[in-house]
Amino acid sequence: MKNWLKRIAWGLLVIGIVLGAIVYDFLRHGGQFRTLEPHFNGSCSPLPMQASAEDIQIDRARGIAYLSYLDRRGQVEGKPVLGTVMQLDLNAPEPRLQPALARDPAAFRPHGMSLYRTGDGSQRLFVISHPPGKGHTIEILEQTPGSDFTPVATLRDPLFLAPNAILAVGPNQFYVANDSGATNPLARLSELLFRRGLSAVVYHDGQSARVAAGGLKSAAGITMSPDGSRVYVSETSGNRISVFRRNTGTGDLEFLEHIGIGSAPDNLNAGVDGSIWIAAHAKVAALVRHFADATQHAPTQILRYVPAASGTGGTLDEVYLDAGSALSAGSVGAVHERQLLIGSITERRLLRCRLP
Repeated sequence: MKNWLKRIAWGLLVIGIVLGAIVYDFLRHGGQFRTLEPHFNGSCSPLPMQASAEDIQIDRARGIAYLSYLDRRGQVEGKPVLGTVMQLDLNAPEPRLQPALARDPAAFRPHGMSLYRTGDGSQRLFVISHPPGKGHTIEILEQTPGSDFTPVATLRDPLFLAPNAILAVGPNQFYVANDSGATNPLARLSELLFRRGLSAVVYHDGQSARVAAGGLKSAAGITMSPDGSRVYVSETSGNRISVFRRNTGTGDLEFLEHIGIGSAPDNLNAGVDGSIWIAAHAKVAALVRHFADATQHAPTQILRYVPAASGTGGTLDEVYLDAGSALSAGSVGAVHERQLLIGSITERRLLRCRLP
């Protein structure tokens, strides 16, 4: 009997050690033990809102910012919220929120967005939506002569498994970054704890969808170089950005390199100069606590990556870091001229910052 109890005790001890090691690795990789030094060599002012702006797209020709506008804090709390797209005129001294859509798609819960300008100068806005109880959709909206956007198509596909970010590359062509590839709770748990590369980028050619890049560790953001030759995908649980060479004819993606950033990246935005603006979560455990309790701050970090002229490699700089008091859970940084807009997953405000 004593030997049996000893075996149980040893077994429980081994299980405890293994679980402790898994938790420690998760916290370490998620930046929990990092010492943060908040900084920004510029100035910021908050813009209060009734919802959060998880993603931001900028029409640089007109100086208009489009916000993925949804009360995600209310959604976390179980409220039956719906959203829309709002716009800010960045040319105005004091920009004010204005509706950007002539009408909303049905049961609209916007997430990632992408703006595409056609050859005749008109624009289309591609938006991921998570309608309650109806799976995931891609909403395509077209700009009317009055500058508002009107829904023109709703797309569904089994490969839109967990769409988080979208990149439009044509009037009907786009990439979707799935932040998970798990098909059951156990796979999802292993994906989170062991950082398994189960997610993928899907390419839709206007007729059908196919996987363009797989083996990704929670693909949460996607953008493209100004010339269309490179596609950048953020891997949240991989603490890195994956860079792909894009075949502009077929949409195929060829892996080139990883860019380690030391934080969990979220949305990406490309600047007119080819630089990549990265919103990142410096402490993942703090982000999880913030989701559960709005009073708990989660750091907001904005990085800027400048690709090397050779096509691979580059320089990475931390532009903005806040412990979460100014804005928690920052998920996007978008730049127009010297303005930096920072949006959050859950915070009902936007930061308007002036770069040095």
